[in-house]
Amino acid sequence: MTTPEVFSINLTVDKSVVPDVLRAILHTILFYRIFGNIKPREVDLLDITYSAIDDPEIEKVVDEKVEQFVRNLENHGNQKGQISVTFHEKKRTTRNAWFSKEEDICWEQWAVTITTVICHTERDKLRIRKDMDRQLSTCLFNIIRYVNDKKDHIPPITSLDANPFPYQIAIPPTNDSWGSMLRKILTDPSQPV
Repeated sequence: MTTPEVFSINLTVDKSVVPDVLRAILHTILFYRIFGNIKPREVDLLDITYSAIDDPEIEKVVDEKVEQFVRNLENHGNQKGQISVTFHEKKRTTRNAWFSKEEDICWEQWAVTITTVICHTERDKLRIRKDMDRQLSTCLFNIIRYVNDKKDHIPPITSLDANPFPYQIAIPPTNDSWGSMLRKILTDPSQPV
């Protein structure tokens, strides 16, 4: 089993804009890693414009995961949350002449950690907003740079499927680490995390 490429993203944001910032990150990753025929759209957030895929199914999945992420933060009183996006290749393995099995092999993981802050004064809001703009802009630029620079680990497309590489967006339980979550995904990517 090969080890997937892992890209880490760490941001500190005002708690009130966590859903929008997380949505921007997830959509940007998916926009550059879903290799099927996609319809792009532009989205404005803060002072930044990012690209997203105009697809109701993808929008639904992203919105559900963003809501789950925010709920986890609120329910556990956490200031920090984690979410991952993994991409898989379906590979048929032959055990012998009679039996073969299809396996999901993870080839890339994006590990996103968001730390939240609560702004109590207008001055804090302005300072944090300026910092968030800078961080998010840098983050989205780094995603684009990673996908353009790091291509050697992407498996060949051997399918005519609209999206040849299934993806999974997962939120680790509050007591799990990135390592344990990655092990769960690698051993059985079909299981929800």
